[in-house]
Amino acid sequence: MWGKIASLFLSGPFNRIFKSIDHAVSNDTKRQEIRANAVNRYAETAAEERADARRYRAFWFIWCLFSGSVGFWFLAITCDTVFDFSWSVADYPRSVKPYVDIIVASIFGSGGLVASAQALSSAIRGRR
Repeated sequence: MWGKIASLFLSGPFNRIFKSIDHAVSNDTKRQEIRANAVNRYAETAAEERADARRYRAFWFIWCLFSGSVGFWFLAITCDTVFDFSWSVADYPRSVKPYVDIIVASIFGSGGLVASAQALSSAIRGRR
């Protein structure tokens, strides 16, 4: 009998506490899902914009202009450093350095990925 009386008085507050905890957890999960969807949508939109930009010749002209000049400068720095010429070629300026790093990484990174994919595919073909 005392158990029924205690459960009568305590079941209401405990039920409300547990329901509010469940509701808070559910709300937090929904917020995280909304955030994840927004970030995913932003990434998809950015990828579509980059893919759309690559369709135009102007993009490739500008890209070749920058990557060509960066490549020439990189060659000059390398030759000056390795072969000890007296050219005194300066390193890239600080304002340009982040962009140059991205260009060099994308050129050599894509070349490295293509070379590794070709090596992997030739190794797989050789096994069969």
